[in-house]
Amino acid sequence: MEFSIVNNNEKAVLLLHGLTGTPLELRWVARDFSKENYDVYFPILPGHCSSLEEIKKIKWQDLYSFTKDYYLSLKAKYKHVFVGGLCVGGMLSLILAMDFPDIDAVASWSPAMSIDGWAIPWYRFLLPFVLHSPLKHLYYWKESDPYGIKNESMRRKIKQMMEREENFGAYDKIPATTILELNRMSKYIKQNINRLTAPLIIIHSKEDDLSSIKGAKFIYEKAPSKIKKFVELTNSYHIITMDNEKDIVSKETISFFNSLLKEKS
Repeated sequence: MEFSIVNNNEKAVLLLHGLTGTPLELRWVARDFSKENYDVYFPILPGHCSSLEEIKKIKWQDLYSFTKDYYLSLKAKYKHVFVGGLCVGGMLSLILAMDFPDIDAVASWSPAMSIDGWAIPWYRFLLPFVLHSPLKHLYYWKESDPYGIKNESMRRKIKQMMEREENFGAYDKIPATTILELNRMSKYIKQNINRLTAPLIIIHSKEDDLSSIKGAKFIYEKAPSKIKKFVELTNSYHIITMDNEKDIVSKETISFFNSLLKEKS
């Protein structure tokens, strides 16, 4: 299943949502890309918008295989294809750029290279023990306030939807097995960072409640890409595509992508 805004332009952007999230996290960014004459695709990642039992079956390689196939299908139809993503979606875009260095460009928003944000409980040091024991099949990390959102009005809406179970397929807890796959993906990116030569823009908030900005800075500093940009936000938490600075996310990313197109024209 996919969401899309298609007007038969010659350039497309594939947007990937976050871990246990939904494409609705990207609706504002998608709208802004469409206004700039991009055809926009923001599909549901495998295992998402279904059930926790389904997402527990998903390996990070399954997410990447889906991403790669989707990218190649767009590449066959469009002259230019860009990819951007939030959280795990942003990490998938980085891996895609490693395998396809000729990609027009990628954007990584709030890449969750480590679960070390300020809202993570103090006992997170026990997490590795859980992840590498039989407990990983039983443990769930339940998400709570602030739900990755600093904007109080938006946070209240999300909380109300969670309470009424109207969260449109988003999960309010993350299985330990899913966190383990996220860690494995992070490890893969770190081990292959030298292959990241495609143009990239990374946007991360220094107030990210789930994943600190350190991981994003590591990617930016270590990636050998000759064309790269880092944008640090100061008034958002993890889900920056829905928070106070969502317009900055759109503006900076679209400007970066457009500048590359201008160079090619």
